[in-house]
Amino acid sequence: MAEHGENRILIVGTGPGDPELLTVRGAAAIRQAEVILYDCGTVEPVLALASERAAIVRVDRSPYETGEGCREQTPMIVAIREYRKKGLRVVRLKTGDPALFGGEVDEGDVLTRLGIPWAAVPGVSAGAAAASAYALPISRKFESDAVLNIIAAAITDDFALIRDAARLLGHGAAVVFYMATANLPGILRTFREAGVPDGTPVVAVSKVGWPGEAFVETTLGRLGREEFSAVLPEPVVYHIGRYVRVRNVPAGSKELSGKVRGGAE
Repeated sequence: MAEHGENRILIVGTGPGDPELLTVRGAAAIRQAEVILYDCGTVEPVLALASERAAIVRVDRSPYETGEGCREQTPMIVAIREYRKKGLRVVRLKTGDPALFGGEVDEGDVLTRLGIPWAAVPGVSAGAAAASAYALPISRKFESDAVLNIIAAAITDDFALIRDAARLLGHGAAVVFYMATANLPGILRTFREAGVPDGTPVVAVSKVGWPGEAFVETTLGRLGREEFSAVLPEPVVYHIGRYVRVRNVPAGSKELSGKVRGGAE
């Protein structure tokens, strides 16, 4: 069971959105919380688990700020400090898994610096949820022993990391992209220049765990076509790799064509 020992701040990963993908520990933390703080609408379905007496507060997101003093003044940190001073049990919700892409690290470092004890409750990432739901073999013994997660919302290294990912694809690894749609043209161009075959399989899943979930099973060579981005609303997670293929379709999930396919979940 989740503990609020020493009045710890709990940073809880809520998964990709479906409350049924929330961990038992995460659900317990939400039920016990006296204050729940969040800054992303993706977590809102799990708020139904909160106590009627809990204060639920959506905090404005602030742009990333550098410098220790600035970080301590972000709206989320200010809110955490305010409610903790009142002696309340505070839960801070994070979409997906708190540790993926440093989600817990930024705020956790600030809380540690301020002398505020905290702990994180793991969550299921969208990439892992989709891989399981569609039975994607992103990692199999003797085939591929590596999975690379890349956040591609902003690429500032002239696609150097993408070129490294291309080399891993050549070894049979799987690459999972988050927030990559806007940068797909550059990513696909870099893969092509690095010699990644156009026939490399791709499975793109939209709104993992949400009503309206949809997917595309395609190849790198066909991925850049405009109709794919038009059909798959954000957020989309892309699974790319030599062995990636759909082996199961969750009931209610829609293909690119809009046809609903049923399958064992």
